[in-house]
Amino acid sequence: MPEDRRPRRMQYTSKQRENKSSGWQLIAVQSISCVVVILIVLLFRVIGGKSFTQLRQSFNKAIMSNSIIATLAALIEAPSEDPDKEESGSKSTTVGSTTVPSESATDKSNPTDETSGTTGTETTGTIDKEPPGTGASVTASTTLAVTSGTKATGGNDIPVSQRKILYAPEGATFVPIKINRVACKPLETGKVTSYFGYRSNPTSGEEGFHQGLDIAADYGTPIHSLFFGVVSEVGQNKSYGNYVEIYHGNGLKVLYAHCSQILVGEDAVIRAGEVVARMGSTGDSTGPHLHVEVTLNGTAYDPSGVIQIKDYV
Repeated sequence: MPEDRRPRRMQYTSKQRENKSSGWQLIAVQSISCVVVILIVLLFRVIGGKSFTQLRQSFNKAIMSNSIIATLAALIEAPSEDPDKEESGSKSTTVGSTTVPSESATDKSNPTDETSGTTGTETTGTIDKEPPGTGASVTASTTLAVTSGTKATGGNDIPVSQRKILYAPEGATFVPIKINRVACKPLETGKVTSYFGYRSNPTSGEEGFHQGLDIAADYGTPIHSLFFGVVSEVGQNKSYGNYVEIYHGNGLKVLYAHCSQILVGEDAVIRAGEVVARMGSTGDSTGPHLHVEVTLNGTAYDPSGVIQIKDYV
């Protein structure tokens, strides 16, 4: 009996060793493959041109649904200061797995409705910018003269000569935007007071095109980032008041305006759902509310394609 058992033990031990060796060999091969892929990507990035652009687009389409990889991709790709401006319908842009047309947009630093007066609101603000990534504090004292029953909303519309029901003006589009990730709620509670599209400006009374979505809530309510990303701009102007803009990769940016306080600084890395500002009524505003603006390569899209409107009806 002992003689019969010894070969079996030796045979079993040999199989264990073979399996262990195979496991290490597989790990080694995978590690080497990863290093080779990374070197190839870095080589394409150094060379630049269309080759890297095509490689990046294919990479994004294939694995941007993975949140960890998407985070790394968003951080590697720096925010573009001057997005490509193209004519309406001349090119298509992919966000995740969805293709949408690109158009040109207006500049936040020079709002198109600066000539229209602001009624019922006087705003004074101060901006203290700290070194990149350290966070900034933007505060404002606001004096409101809002009559009872007035909806909290704001201006900064694209001026139009006449309402065009079937299509949007230059700088905006009615084409739905779809993101292959679920957005976090910008506010815990609130109510929509002005939708994306044509409207009569609430402060000037003139016909215009609202480039975002207005959600009213209590003064000081925390404002959360829809996705992870990098703060591309923090500022203040007559229309938006205090605002913060976050870049989420692939040309996608989300702007939060009329804030009473900005809690992050430029170039700061933001987690999805992180509090970036507090509700206010700075700029061209009739009451405390959040103006959310979603742009893709400089073109304004309806935020209802990203935000769950049913949460704020």
